[in-house]
Amino acid sequence: MHLTDVEKGAMGSYAIIGAHLPIAMGAAWKAQYKKTGEVAVCFFGDGTTNIGAFHEALSMSATWKLPVVFVCENNLYMEYTPIGDVTPVEHPAADRAPAYGLPKIIVDGNDADAVYRVARTAFDLARAGGGPSLIEAKTYRHHGHSRADPGKYRPDDEVKAWMTRDPIPFYRQRLLDFGVSEASITAIEEDVAAAVNAATEEAKASPPPSQDLILKDVWADGGWAWRN
Repeated sequence: MHLTDVEKGAMGSYAIIGAHLPIAMGAAWKAQYKKTGEVAVCFFGDGTTNIGAFHEALSMSATWKLPVVFVCENNLYMEYTPIGDVTPVEHPAADRAPAYGLPKIIVDGNDADAVYRVARTAFDLARAGGGPSLIEAKTYRHHGHSRADPGKYRPDDEVKAWMTRDPIPFYRQRLLDFGVSEASITAIEEDVAAAVNAATEEAKASPPPSQDLILKDVWADGGWAWRN
């Protein structure tokens, strides 16, 4: 996580929960102002729906009809806390959408086709000048929040039930049902694995950033070298 590639449109991930929603709104405003036809897409977890920036970004985006699609990945837990313990509504994102003039959109986040359909509708609306959408995708994380988290606070039967709905083998079987050959699917899997491995090795082989880069673009006067 915390990756950025502006040239590819990836504006970055942020350690501050909810801090990226206003940034996505800003990217959408730029697209609207310059009439580029681009749409900003912002992903966040269920816990973010209780952060002020979530409501501020939705309010302004809806008021200005900005081309942005907000996607809440509701995996039922805010790190260690069940979302239901701290949220008064069943659907933390979708149930709040009407307050900003947006429809309630709830989708099975483990079904790639279902996600595609609602996302396509949201993108078409944004590009037509209809403003933002808020999608709540119901999903689950298979493991703890981090490597240090064994995830023991989740009921075993709940974990097992969701594991049977793993979207990757689920969609693999759907492709087979559609008539895609086993060889074709295996080739796709091998291509993806090769691309991920190549990117990993490239990152591992890259030199560490220079000390001067720490303060690059922080000050207009030249950064680290000038300050020291």
